[in-house]
Amino acid sequence: MKLLTRAIVMILLLCSAIAHAEVLSFEDVTNDYELFVTVWEGSVELRPNNDNTVSVEYACDEDASAQAMTTASGLRVVSRESSVPELRRSDDKITFKAMKEAGRCRIAVSAPPSLGARVRIDDTGEIVVRDWQGTMTAWSAGGDVTLSSHLGAFSVTAMNGDANVEFIGDSLGADSAITASNGLAALSLPEQPAVTLRAQARWGAVMTDLEAQFSRETDDNSTWSVAELGGGGPVITLRNLNSDITITRVAGNN
Repeated sequence: MKLLTRAIVMILLLCSAIAHAEVLSFEDVTNDYELFVTVWEGSVELRPNNDNTVSVEYACDEDASAQAMTTASGLRVVSRESSVPELRRSDDKITFKAMKEAGRCRIAVSAPPSLGARVRIDDTGEIVVRDWQGTMTAWSAGGDVTLSSHLGAFSVTAMNGDANVEFIGDSLGADSAITASNGLAALSLPEQPAVTLRAQARWGAVMTDLEAQFSRETDDNSTWSVAELGGGGPVITLRNLNSDITITRVAGNN
């Protein structure tokens, strides 16, 4: 009974440590900044706000002690073991890092949606980005990457998961890309955005419900399916090394 009681207590303490969340933030964030989020393992959700702040809420499996100190650049969290996630600010960058020592972390980032952003998971974990307007680069070594209701240019890579982008704008400000290695690559578009599609599925098929005329192009011994929508525009390159590519209309635009 004592062993059972001790085990229950340990489980409750562990759950408490995992559930406990810390919040780091910066105010007065302008469009001059670019946001960088790097996580070793876990999940990242990026969502927009309208109050010119960058706020990061995180909870990690590894319980690490930390001390907070105020520096000239703002609030920074440091730890002797370098195991506590930290938020830093420089002249043109806001950087959040949760390295391997922090354990598996669940990260929720709130920031102005017009910022350019780069999100990276080096081991395993999912990235979800909602309602973003700025240029987005999202890369995961082992998990799904999803951009929903996206308006800006993008580069999405899922090395071992699905890569999904729902683009709802009329046009892109720059060339964009979706890459998947061991999962599906999916793109949803509105009725007639002014874009050019280049798709290549090495061991799968390119499937679409769009009324678009695809042609075949060969480049360095690689064959691509190419189509111009809305008269053409910035190129969206879709690559899947092991499975299918789907290109569909955004729900409600049928």
